[in-house]
Amino acid sequence: MIKQKEQKRILHIIKKSGRTLFTFVLAGALALAPAMQVQAIGAGSAIARGIDVSKHNQGIDWSQVPSSGVSFVFVKAGSTNSGIDPYFDANMNGANAAGLRTGVYLYSYASTVEQAQNEANQLLAWIGNYTVSYPVVYDVEAPCHKSMSQEQLQALINAFCSIIEANGYYPVVYSSRNMFRDKIGNIGYDKWVAQYADALDYSGNAAFWQNTSHGKVAGIPTRVDMNYQFKDYSKIIVADGFATRGEQTVFYAGYRMQRNCWVGWEDRKYHLDENGFVQKGCWFEDETGRYFLATKDGHALREDVTIQGEDYYFDENAVMMRGLVTRPDGNVYYYDPATGALQRNVTVTVDGVNYEVNKKGIATAIVPEAPAEPTPEAAPAPADGAQEQPAPAQ
Repeated sequence: MIKQKEQKRILHIIKKSGRTLFTFVLAGALALAPAMQVQAIGAGSAIARGIDVSKHNQGIDWSQVPSSGVSFVFVKAGSTNSGIDPYFDANMNGANAAGLRTGVYLYSYASTVEQAQNEANQLLAWIGNYTVSYPVVYDVEAPCHKSMSQEQLQALINAFCSIIEANGYYPVVYSSRNMFRDKIGNIGYDKWVAQYADALDYSGNAAFWQNTSHGKVAGIPTRVDMNYQFKDYSKIIVADGFATRGEQTVFYAGYRMQRNCWVGWEDRKYHLDENGFVQKGCWFEDETGRYFLATKDGHALREDVTIQGEDYYFDENAVMMRGLVTRPDGNVYYYDPATGALQRNVTVTVDGVNYEVNKKGIATAIVPEAPAEPTPEAAPAPADGAQEQPAPAQ
């Protein structure tokens, strides 16, 4: 009996201790839950490997670089303090010749919005004659930035990146993991995050990760910064043609997104608005004429088109025609001079000529009937007793 009581007591202690231990473990897990949401990203998640270079890497034999598994490079253009990087030209030409996707970056010293704008404009002047097939990067890590507020830093970034974007390039912001996490915060641009570690411990959706400054790459005589890429830019930044931005369509020429202009593609023409989006399913008018842009893909329509129950005609340049129009079938049609809609069963006057427009819209000039010839009057009879004189002899 004593043994049974002792066994019961021991079992009670074990059960009570188990509940206490479970409660402690659960409480600890809940306390750690927010931190567990930050998952480290390793090299295994990367889709490409790349480098970034500057004058510190000296002369590079770019023909050897791809053999190390490098597919992209960010080349330092310079800074407004020290000017253009002395190796910028050689690095840009060499990287492009080696077939690498090539982006550029500017090291920022800006402490005001105006200075950030000046940096953007300076960078645009430096890179204008080069093929930039990857993002244009704003490097925000100078000592002056570490004492600025989040609001100030974001104002600099927005000022720089908006100018870069308006000029057709794709902006990205570079800084350290700690700067992004503790100072810069959330921004509307892709991030290139530096953290020298075995994995990137950051929850802000990095597009690139700089993981070391001690990389070794064939053709580069010094140690070099190494980077992993997590976001696929192959369909975002294209050489020539259309690309997708969310639900919108944009157009690239020479790796630069076009804006507020007409573009031609595969014998069709498209108009891009101020944001660079292909306009679709709407009328568009400029100094060259009036157009209708197709609902599905936005190409400017040609020839016969019915829009909301009205018939229109667009010439070979997709310009809407008005007034009297001779079409390829040889007939002349009449389109309202104001709206461009085909008219039917009406009589119109154009340049003083009247036209009858039939039910098909074909216009025929109304030729007025010629006035009747006057009837010749009989010669008056000679007066009584008068003799008709013979004509003089010839």
